[in-house]
Amino acid sequence: MPFGQTHFPIRSLANTALSSFFKEIVVLGSENVPEEGPLIVACSHANMAIDVKDSLFANPVAGFIMKNAGNIPVDRRNKNNQSLFKGTFEAMAQGESIGVFPEGTSHTSPHMLPFKDGVAWAALEYVKYLSGAADGVKRSGKKATIIPVGITYLDKAKYRSSIVVEYGAPITMDAFEQQFLSEDEGANKLAVKRLTKTLELEMMKLTINAPDWESLIAAKMARELLWERDSKLAPEEYVKVQQTLVDMFSPPTPIKQLQELKDLLNKYNRLLVTAKLTNNELSDLPLPESLEPSSTTPLPTKFSTAWLLLKDTISSAIRLPFFLIPMVVHLPIYVMARMGANIAKEEMETQAQMKVAFGLLFSLAVYPVIFFALWVLFGFTSVGALIAGVLVYGFNTSHRSMVDANYTRFKRLVAAWRVIVGVWAPKRRELPLAKLATILPDTSAPEGATKDAYAWKTRGTDQEVKDETAKTEQRKRFPTRRLIKHVLRTRVAAARSLEAFLAELEEGEYRINARPWLVELAPYGGEAAQAEQQSTAGEGKDAVDRFPMGTRSGEEVVDFLRQRGARILPSASEHNGWDALSGDETEARSGGDD
Repeated sequence: MPFGQTHFPIRSLANTALSSFFKEIVVLGSENVPEEGPLIVACSHANMAIDVKDSLFANPVAGFIMKNAGNIPVDRRNKNNQSLFKGTFEAMAQGESIGVFPEGTSHTSPHMLPFKDGVAWAALEYVKYLSGAADGVKRSGKKATIIPVGITYLDKAKYRSSIVVEYGAPITMDAFEQQFLSEDEGANKLAVKRLTKTLELEMMKLTINAPDWESLIAAKMARELLWERDSKLAPEEYVKVQQTLVDMFSPPTPIKQLQELKDLLNKYNRLLVTAKLTNNELSDLPLPESLEPSSTTPLPTKFSTAWLLLKDTISSAIRLPFFLIPMVVHLPIYVMARMGANIAKEEMETQAQMKVAFGLLFSLAVYPVIFFALWVLFGFTSVGALIAGVLVYGFNTSHRSMVDANYTRFKRLVAAWRVIVGVWAPKRRELPLAKLATILPDTSAPEGATKDAYAWKTRGTDQEVKDETAKTEQRKRFPTRRLIKHVLRTRVAAARSLEAFLAELEEGEYRINARPWLVELAPYGGEAAQAEQQSTAGEGKDAVDRFPMGTRSGEEVVDFLRQRGARILPSASEHNGWDALSGDETEARSGGDD
């Protein structure tokens, strides 16, 4: 397709912004993408770039730039599909690719939203367009192929996080076009619904979907305890492992202690959020060698916390001289990016976009200033301009190559300070358990999660919203040092309970819910799971509930996690049948101040 002059610079800016904000973009399944089009690339939409609405094309300048760059206006009020998709058809007739988000909107939800039918209508109406059934003019050309794409963010609003992009199996029109072109009443709509459901199922395989926030966050915290470094879990295994854990924590469950474990993991997550810490930042404080629940829960010693602080301080100080000047220069860019995120603090799916946009715009001001300053320093000559350009480019490249390690070390150093202050503080400064219960968030949903009919429930009445806002402000008034001991005790309690639960799961003859595509990966237990599949498809259901579920044996699930690097004891018999403990029971048993 003959893109105009604005296409390349806009795409270059987007690539620069993405590579600056995200540490790693892992692409899987590229072999599933045909070498020739036309293609309709259908992507999950858990984060927002810049959504372009047809109303924006009414502005002459904006409309020209967007059309010139390759954007196709679609008037959704148009009831004639052949007219509605005219621009789409013209692009596909030239063998091009069309990008679409079938969920219809960006969101922060524990699962994909139910799909709109637009992708299916576009693909099948193009078949009709080629056949001449609409206007009697038969056209040559290939039918469109739909490529499902799952985009999974390890932490979508976080600077220097990672993305896993996976292309799924291509969907051709062969199984749908005859029904769509049939003259039977309603046949075309049935074909569209079938194609939409097929696409939805394929994209479910590429994304992480949980029935509720409680199950999703419990699975997230379990993964962080089993793999204390993100680098320990291969990116190509991330979605399968996280979905396995989600299924394990999703109701109904055959093991009574599961709800206690979920509550404890969610409590640990809320404590970390309130204390402004992450489990990764605490991983240098090793868990006790014995995770037997009957033993006390020791806090790290004052010596070990002092050593942690000293180690992280030395590690940061050695590299500081090489990183300090680039960091100071880039600091205004990061401050502006943070200000942009604060504008969208109620919408998590928008925060990354705002950080990227504000940071990019401010960098367009900072780098030219540096360039001209250096150019003047080198005599304002052509050679000086060349040297200044090379230095600015090298400066930017150097900063980007060092920012990941130094950013991580800086966060760990801040966490080490918080830990040592909290552990060394006298016991009377520790927040009482009764007070702790009043400041922890009532919901496991992250702040800024999408509040709509398909995501987590809204908090209710205006008074309930005011009460929750008051609690949020109250949490901000409690310094981290008063929470540290609770965080560390709950971390040990959660690890103990998780290990005991996995031992019970491995030793008992349990079967747990599982997605059919994960059942197919199971080395054993697959036949029973297939036999137990039940269709829950139906209109009005959330996407996560609309497809068959199978089961996997508990032993196979534990082995699956262990083979992918989870820190699980090699033999469940070493646990001697420990029972999982709830957070309250464990904390009551281990309230000592070491």
